[in-house]
Amino acid sequence: MMFSRSRIALAGVLVLGFDPVASNSSLVHGNVAVGRGAEDTTKIVAYFKDTVLVAVAESKARTFGLRTQRQRDSLRAVLRRQRAQWRARRPPDYRFLLRVACFCPGVRGWLLMDVRKSQPLRAWDPTGKVVAISDWNTFSIDGLFDNIERSIDRDNVVQVAFDPRWHFPAFVHTVALPGPDMWATIDARALRRSTP
Repeated sequence: MMFSRSRIALAGVLVLGFDPVASNSSLVHGNVAVGRGAEDTTKIVAYFKDTVLVAVAESKARTFGLRTQRQRDSLRAVLRRQRAQWRARRPPDYRFLLRVACFCPGVRGWLLMDVRKSQPLRAWDPTGKVVAISDWNTFSIDGLFDNIERSIDRDNVVQVAFDPRWHFPAFVHTVALPGPDMWATIDARALRRSTP
């Protein structure tokens, strides 16, 4: 008797769409994720319309060769100014679109990042499915600034363009030493305030 109840419960969980990897929302019913962090997946999917826009940020990127201390200091100064402007304007809670690509494993798809109090809380893929935020390609805007700062001493070249309104890095391309196959590209866009 106990064994059949367990099997029925397991079957019910599988039919409802339990995803043991999902970190914040484990059940999906219709278009609404149920449980912790409930969201209308239709709204989540609609957010991704901004990924079809032509990326203007890349054409405005400034290139920093990082072979000398002077070049590294120049990038640090730009990051300090932009980060100060970001901190002065950043909303406490926000969402933005993030795409990360690197030589290995290649291009990762767009993600919608939900950030609360500067910490990534949730992430979704373009189908509205919750994805784990513990992966290397999920971070907040502050985490993106931190990534660029770390790259100054290990990379050969950094290209960066900043969002003109919010002053976050909207496009980043790095080539690590010894290069050229050691590259990474990050696109961030469509930042919007969110309500808790």
